[in-house]
Order: sequence, then structure tokens, then C-alpha cells
Amino acid sequence: MIAALFLFSSLHCGSVSAFSSSSDAPLSPTSLKFARVERNAEARRSSLQPLKSSSLINSALFSTSNDDSSTTSEAERLRQKALQLRAEADAAEKQLSPTRSSRQAAAAMDTTEAAVEYFDLKDSCWELSYRFANEPENKDDDNDDNSKNKVLRKFYSGKVQLQFLSDGYTTNLSTKSNEGVSEQQAIINKVWGWDLEVSDQDSLSYILFSADITLPPPIGTSERFYFQARVDGDASEGEALSLVDGSVTVKRDISAPGSGWWGIFKGADGILAQFRQLGEFKCRPIAKP
Repeated sequence: MIAALFLFSSLHCGSVSAFSSSSDAPLSPTSLKFARVERNAEARRSSLQPLKSSSLINSALFSTSNDDSSTTSEAERLRQKALQLRAEADAAEKQLSPTRSSRQAAAAMDTTEAAVEYFDLKDSCWELSYRFANEPENKDDDNDDNSKNKVLRKFYSGKVQLQFLSDGYTTNLSTKSNEGVSEQQAIINKVWGWDLEVSDQDSLSYILFSADITLPPPIGTSERFYFQARVDGDASEGEALSLVDGSVTVKRDISAPGSGWWGIFKGADGILAQFRQLGEFKCRPIAKP
């Protein structure tokens, strides 16, 4: 037994010396066997080191996974909150849509129509907004409310679109059926030709035209009304034309005194007449049809 241990110790020392020696002597088979055993043991010891690193990596991975799960949960909560806010905004948008759409349409219409300009009345198109009464104001009626001769005055208002043609005629662009016309709206049957005149009083230009108009009940009459508006703007200077200070008048006979020089006109109704103002109108240029 002691001899065997001595032999094993000798062999082991021999293998160590073989590896540590710098001599070129060949190794015995037994020494080579022990050398291979020693290398395998060293390799097994080295392979145990990465296992610790691997466990650390796995721990880091699991830790990162938990952090990512928490981050994902927070992101999902914020996304749900954003969706809720978006739904509330959409609901409010739907409630405001009709009003906003009407305002946008009106603004677009105003912008389009404001861009229309004319530098010549010929073939120009205008929209008239009118308000006038069936009879001129009578100061005597204001002073005597119980007068039997007091004339019923009723006001009418509305809009009409006209085109002043280059040949002097006028086209009513608003021609439509008279059905469903309210008591407040006059019926414009025909618009006569237009003319441009320079006033002797102020040397300004005025456009003149007339129209046959029917007034609904309770008035129920038809007669000719006269329209006049001042023409502002100088086309030669690059200024667009505008029609302002429009007035609506009607021709009324003047009752002549029964005696004196005026007696010669008695029985000749219609010879003495004057234009009496009934109301006014405004104009704005519109696009040609």
C-alpha cells in the first residue's frame, strides 16, 4: 500500500516536472495520461465561471421584463384616456357642427360676393333689398287720427335680383311663382328699362328704372313704382361702381285749387303730378348668372 502511494507520488511529480521542465525529453504514456486529466479538470473549473454571469443576465432580463410590463400598463392607461377625450371632443363637435357650418357657409358666401365688382353698369347684376309703403306719408293724417280720409299705409319688404342689360332693358333674375307670397312681400311683375342721368342739382350720376308691382291684400292694388340710386365710383380711375342712397317713389296727382288761376286745370286730372317717396332700397353687386 505504502509502495503504491509512493509510486503515485513519483509519477505525479514527474508529470509536473515534465510540464515545468524546458528539456526536450519525451514524456511517458503515464505522464501524458495524467497531463490530460489535469487539463480536463482545469477546463471544468473554467466552465463554471460563465454560469454565474448567465444567472445574472437572466435576472436582469426578468427585471427588465417586469419594468416593461409596468411601462406598457401605464401607456395603455394613457391611451384609453386619450380615446375618451377624443370621443368627448367628437360629441361636442357634432353639436356645434350645424351652427359652425352655417357660419362658415355664410362667411364663404360673403367673401365670394364681396369679390364681385363692376366698372360699368352695362350687363351688371345687383341685388336690391327694399322696404317701402303703398302710400306716401301724409302729415295731415298724423295730426288727425280720426280723419275719415286717412289712407291705410302698409309697408312691404323683400329682395330682388336685377341685371341691367347693355341695350337699356332690365332683366328680373328673381322671377318665380307668386304662390306662397306673404302679405309683407310685394310682387314685382315687370321691370322696365334703366337709364343713367346726371342731376342738374348736384351734378352726380343716378340710375333710374321703374317696375310694375302688385301689392297683396289688404291693399290689393297694382301700379308703377320708380327706383333711383346714386352711382358712386369712377371706373376711369380704377374704382368699382356702387349704387347708394336708393329711393322708391310713386307718382301722385296734385289737387289744384278750385278757384283762381289754378281753376283752368280743374277736370284735367293727371296733368299736375309729383313724385312722392315711399321708401328706400340698398344695392350690392352679385355675380352674373
